[in-house]
Amino acid sequence: MITEHVSETQKSFDVVVVGGGPAGATAATLLAKAGHRVSLFERQAFPRFHVGESLVPAVNLTLEKLGVRERMDELGFPQKHGVQFYGPSGPSRPFYFSEVADPRMHHTWQVLRSDFDRMLLDTARDAGAHVETDAQVVEVCLAGETATGVRVRRLDESEDRVSARVVLDASGQKGVIPRELSRQQGVPGLQNTAVYAHYTGVRLDPGIDAGSTLIYRLDAKSWIWFIPLPGVVSIGLVTSAREILRFGPNRDEILQSAIDRCPDLKERMREAEISGEVRVARDFSYRAERDGGPGWALIGDALGFIDPVYSTGLLLSVHSAEILAREVSCGLAGQDRHPDLRGRSGEWQVAFDRFLPLVRAFYTEDFRFGELSKNDAHRQGLVDLLTGIVDTDEAIGVTAQIQHMFDEEVAAES
Repeated sequence: MITEHVSETQKSFDVVVVGGGPAGATAATLLAKAGHRVSLFERQAFPRFHVGESLVPAVNLTLEKLGVRERMDELGFPQKHGVQFYGPSGPSRPFYFSEVADPRMHHTWQVLRSDFDRMLLDTARDAGAHVETDAQVVEVCLAGETATGVRVRRLDESEDRVSARVVLDASGQKGVIPRELSRQQGVPGLQNTAVYAHYTGVRLDPGIDAGSTLIYRLDAKSWIWFIPLPGVVSIGLVTSAREILRFGPNRDEILQSAIDRCPDLKERMREAEISGEVRVARDFSYRAERDGGPGWALIGDALGFIDPVYSTGLLLSVHSAEILAREVSCGLAGQDRHPDLRGRSGEWQVAFDRFLPLVRAFYTEDFRFGELSKNDAHRQGLVDLLTGIVDTDEAIGVTAQIQHMFDEEVAAES
């Protein structure tokens, strides 16, 4: 990926985006398409490995706006038509995305993030954004609480100060906006760790089920993901960070021990071989206490992250980018040099709050999808949420029902 440094005459932009992942690339593309002068700085070289490989179909709508949906099949990404959950007693009835009304969301894709993220970053450049990789933002320049630009350092140790009316922090969990402006607020009970790897030679299900995500629930605190990718399958354990060593003393033994506890998964992997190394990732759920301020806003994982059991990570990332791109465009049309973006992530907050009870339910001892989905409206609500649709009556209803179940448990224990 070829990048060019900003020139002396290009050190002032309408928007600087920090981070070239899906959130940053999406925001940069939409803002550049809207006619704004955009610069994006990414500290790593692309392509690069990244976890978070499963989409939900609501992402398709963003892919259409970016003009890349038709490229998904061209890049060889497996189509994902549904999700199936496995418990100690066996598999649930599959949840198929074709059960939702909108045909644009009847399937989505499983993606190699190296290829997917590079495609999105190239799209931002093609839309007119200035894009630099191997360029780390080491400081957000502030005048009080107002962001006025960034300081960028490159591999050759050269630095530039780049001014902007708006800085969008899409740099991930660590973020670049100072913590005194926006601290992360952890979600109690969701401090997990993921241990994962890619495998070849894994048996897939036939037909449209070949690309489905499978979730193996080991117990109330642990589960394994199964995500078919081009040529490999991504398999990972998610469990409590405090208790991960009960699976083994090191990452290789931890992952193998978890696989050995799933007879169906172990049978699928009889001829499997690992491809690459076993990796570990922090998997804590959180969201920022403050989403923005004068001249700055958070998007993607800088804004928040929720447990990956329902593959909502990329949806929430690009959704936050879409929302803020729209809000930034409106702000730039106003009189303020640095528009105040505090409180502009409301739609994202609603989506986060709809997914959260379903995530918490998964980590309760007695939760069973089969029981909840015996009610037709609740099943439809579950399908909507698994698709990424949070605003239907059924999705709202099943979320309320799950929350009611939690409230009853709390009342019974008090």
